[in-house]
Amino acid sequence: MAAGGAMIGPRRPRPITYEGISVQQDWLLRMIQQLSVFIAGIKKMRQKGEWTAVHAAIADGIGRFAGLNASLVHAISEEDLIQLLSTRGGIDLDRWWALAELMREEGLSLEAQGDIEGAERAFTKSLRLALEVLAEVDEIPAYLNVSDLELLIDRMIDRPLAPGTRAELVGYLVTTGRFDKAENLILWAADEGGEAAQREAHAFYERLSHIDDAELETGGLSHSEVEDGLDRFRDA
Repeated sequence: MAAGGAMIGPRRPRPITYEGISVQQDWLLRMIQQLSVFIAGIKKMRQKGEWTAVHAAIADGIGRFAGLNASLVHAISEEDLIQLLSTRGGIDLDRWWALAELMREEGLSLEAQGDIEGAERAFTKSLRLALEVLAEVDEIPAYLNVSDLELLIDRMIDRPLAPGTRAELVGYLVTTGRFDKAENLILWAADEGGEAAQREAHAFYERLSHIDDAELETGGLSHSEVEDGLDRFRDA
């Protein structure tokens, strides 16, 4: 169960260790290093406005790092993309993170070219994939740079999100102590949605009710606000 209650594929087997080093972690670190070099090349082309080369490189990277056809990735929604990837063995940390990074670059490139709608489609896929990966780890590894994820969150937090993506984002915001931002997402969904969104809101406030007052206040909410939320959605 991912953060926020969204269902995901089965967890990967516990990695083999050798003299205290995780083989899976070592592989992921090397992949991240290779991906970083590849992304740096795309950024240079983007800064020069070499759009044909940028999109060709992203398509190549999607095939190389994620093993997927770029045209298919661009054509389907983030929910369909998660479903497609989940049928291939659940959360595959290296492939999913690589695809998240590449889709972010796609979004930034489309945004710079004035294709805002296309950019947001790419951003939502990037956001969902990154959140799914982070929901699978007990703590964020130091070699996963989440600063670009924060930029995505700032861009997309006030945009319409698919229910699964919203649930993952709420879970991530709660985990990182930003309860007020998580509440905004919950309330927007409850105002626009039906019974499912109302039940999600009640579960959210129920979760926060077990957090001590000092931590709640640090995250932008008070105990009384949580109690008010529980009362509002008690019959959901």
